[in-house]
Amino acid sequence: MAEKDLYASPAGAVYSAYMEHRWLSRLVARTVWGGDTAPYYEGMEAIGEVLEGRTIVDCPCGAGPALRAVPSGRQLRYIAADLSPAMLRRARRRARVRGVDDVEFLQADATDLPLSASCADLFLSFWGLHCFERPRVAIAEAARVLVSGGRLAGASFVRGDALRQRLLIRPGHGAFGAVPTEEEVVDGLAAEGLLLTASSRSGPFLFFDARAA
Repeated sequence: MAEKDLYASPAGAVYSAYMEHRWLSRLVARTVWGGDTAPYYEGMEAIGEVLEGRTIVDCPCGAGPALRAVPSGRQLRYIAADLSPAMLRRARRRARVRGVDDVEFLQADATDLPLSASCADLFLSFWGLHCFERPRVAIAEAARVLVSGGRLAGASFVRGDALRQRLLIRPGHGAFGAVPTEEEVVDGLAAEGLLLTASSRSGPFLFFDARAA
């Protein structure tokens, strides 16, 4: 991600607000990007499948939209990490509004997480890979912190040949880093020992699910 915290801008606030509302996010996604974000919200259901006492890493956590899926009353270790201080402030507010206690907020780079190896049962990588200059390294970090058999659920913009994608997705501009192709994401998962169990495309959006060997 660029050194300047673009998510601290008014545009970042607008993005955070509409991603909190599934219907609005889907409307914006269809209108602007020509894709559907419904699988993203469905992917959050993985949180409810994590057993009592296990660990979830949400990186980048953004403004905390995935906190909606944290089960009430279940004892989980939930680590919400993001490089953006503005996003972390919004995520903290979202946790208070939703009454989600004991979330560990961490300002950290997804390519160099200060977490021990094999510590997470579920890793959420929502809307981050396309922001990074080294998306392959971020995949490697997710694989490093996952326990054997741990699950990776993710969503990312990917490059493609469609005219809208070529016009709107410009690597190195705005919040975009080295935006990967779908093939680069799939190859990166395989290279890090992550078995792809499901994937789907909607316009420029790639949704994927994988397991650590």
